[in-house]
Amino acid sequence: MLRQLAGLYGIRTAYQDLNGHNIAASDESLMTVLRCLGAAVQRPQDIAAALAQKKLQNWQQVLEPVSVVWENFTLSVDVHLPLKFLDAPVPIILTLENGVRKNFIWRIESPCISSTQAINGEQYAAARLNYPEQLPLGYHKLELELASQIHTSMIISAPLKAYNPLPPHEKLWGLFSPLYALHTQNSFGAGNFADLGQLLQWLNTLGGRVVGTLPLLAGFFDKQYGPGPYLPASKLFWNEFYVNLEEPNSSLLDSLEALRNSARVDYDQELKVKRQALTSQAEGFLASQPAEFAEFQIYCQENPDLITYAAFRAVGEKYGLDWHKWPEPLNKGDIKPADHDAGVFNYFLYSQWLASGQIEKLYSNAAIKKQYLYTDLPVGVHPFSYDVWKEKDAFVAGVSAGAPPDPLFSNGQNWNFPPLHPEGIRAQGYRYFIQSLRRQMRPGGMLRIDHIMQYHRLFWIPDCMQGQDGVYVNYHAEEMYAILALESCRNQTIIVGEDLGMVPPEVRPLMDKHGIWRTFVGQYELVNENNSANIPPHCVATLNTHDMFPFAAFWEEKDIDQRLKLNLLKATEVQNEIELRRHSKRQLISLMEYNHLADEMALDTQDALQAILKYLAASPTQVLLINLEDLWLETHPQNVPGTFRKQNWSGKARLSIEQLKLSPHVVQLLQEINKTRMGESQTQ
Repeated sequence: MLRQLAGLYGIRTAYQDLNGHNIAASDESLMTVLRCLGAAVQRPQDIAAALAQKKLQNWQQVLEPVSVVWENFTLSVDVHLPLKFLDAPVPIILTLENGVRKNFIWRIESPCISSTQAINGEQYAAARLNYPEQLPLGYHKLELELASQIHTSMIISAPLKAYNPLPPHEKLWGLFSPLYALHTQNSFGAGNFADLGQLLQWLNTLGGRVVGTLPLLAGFFDKQYGPGPYLPASKLFWNEFYVNLEEPNSSLLDSLEALRNSARVDYDQELKVKRQALTSQAEGFLASQPAEFAEFQIYCQENPDLITYAAFRAVGEKYGLDWHKWPEPLNKGDIKPADHDAGVFNYFLYSQWLASGQIEKLYSNAAIKKQYLYTDLPVGVHPFSYDVWKEKDAFVAGVSAGAPPDPLFSNGQNWNFPPLHPEGIRAQGYRYFIQSLRRQMRPGGMLRIDHIMQYHRLFWIPDCMQGQDGVYVNYHAEEMYAILALESCRNQTIIVGEDLGMVPPEVRPLMDKHGIWRTFVGQYELVNENNSANIPPHCVATLNTHDMFPFAAFWEEKDIDQRLKLNLLKATEVQNEIELRRHSKRQLISLMEYNHLADEMALDTQDALQAILKYLAASPTQVLLINLEDLWLETHPQNVPGTFRKQNWSGKARLSIEQLKLSPHVVQLLQEINKTRMGESQTQ
């Protein structure tokens, strides 16, 4: 009965690991996750009653909170109701997104009934409500009146496929870099939005049309979790750390010089310098109210959540990041101006306005030049984030999202953030989910959805348990893909799903069905292939990701030594890892020889990099993204998952943008890539 109850709550009671072994969830894990989802199962003896109650709830729910109708199809909605209403006239109101109301009467007849069920002496029926007219795209509301009660459902009318303006023959290429790693002679130390603009401009002169980067979302930079961009303070606001500012006053010039000369990003010091400069600017701006002040006021009026966010951040600086420990009613979401410092509040308000303006300029300039800014939407948010505080019903307490054990992480991974509640987000009409997507989408944009499998199922690890104790929980994939496709088309943004790792068989066919592009990491996925047929056209092809070692470390096997030092690899496993790597390299060399990109049985790192990049450039993929650091054969990674190294998320690019422009080797390689992308495929 426990596993039956778990199934009714969308909890998977087993999963297959990377080796195809069936891993069953423990009773303790299932009980814990059930409690987190609201099931009354404190003891095993409670299971039978909870099962009966859940079955009754499912049949008593007249309408699903959300239903989907795809473009060019008519609406068909499942309805549960007592069988006694058979042949009764049921008033229906369909309110379109534009406010137009359509009224009609639905008569429940026997042909509409698909099944019946007797529960507690009451007969229930599952019926099908069909609406004959096609609906315009958008979010609509269906209301059904039964026994003087109104039951509602959100109707998502969506295009079948996400936005894609590129014809099949158009092949783009570009560069990837974390924004903090970029720098110019005008940077404070780390990169900023203006530096990203400079990279786009320079790339445009070479024919490149895509610049990819990590999430640009608001952060805490706290000591526990560090500066990692995948635990943002909010998915709804920007990171003021990346705002481009004029140089600060003379008293801070020494600090600025040290930041520019540092080999790594010094977040603490740079935040201090930028905070001081921004606070001073905000004070002067609000006091003098220059011509731009009207724009600032309009921005605040059009973004009412910004006031709440700025207040949240100001209270956090007064009482600490963990809002669970704030006094009531602050921890419940009720903040008044007297609860925080006005200067801190104005700092966050003003810096968000600046950040938003600079982001809009980036997207606008990119769109004009037919370039794309390729940004990244993380799976979750910081456990003390604004989003969890503001949208408590959208998240599940008592568990963390993560990943099951694999060869690299024998104990699994705990990502340390609360997962979205599968039913909580439906109950709110996916409000928060839609807002977080809209924040990232713009014309001239491409959006990477981190861990696209999250729309199907997510691995939950109960608090106080280990990674191997987690279970998979299902989400409503069709509804989430419908929202993704609709918002993508409305905001003219190409969507790329990160589909690496343990990918269920149903994920990629559904991605293809709805026009969601894939990701393709060349040196790992090309092994054992002698042609490019396995490279899907609609994908972003790369040689690594931010969670992988750079190509030079892979080719020179330096990552194996670094993983050993970090206890990510056992000494007894090293030789086998080396043998597997050398086998992969031999296969890649053979592939390059087959395609006339190499004429020797061994390639040095530079030759191997160029050969594989040219191979990918000639392939069907519509976007080739080159890691900036691979251009100078960097061997140190930006991040090593599962570790909390000080070096994570802080590596500066060895070359500034000015130095890149003057590097004959870099310019020549990129010109060759552009020539290959512009011509016909040379891959056999």
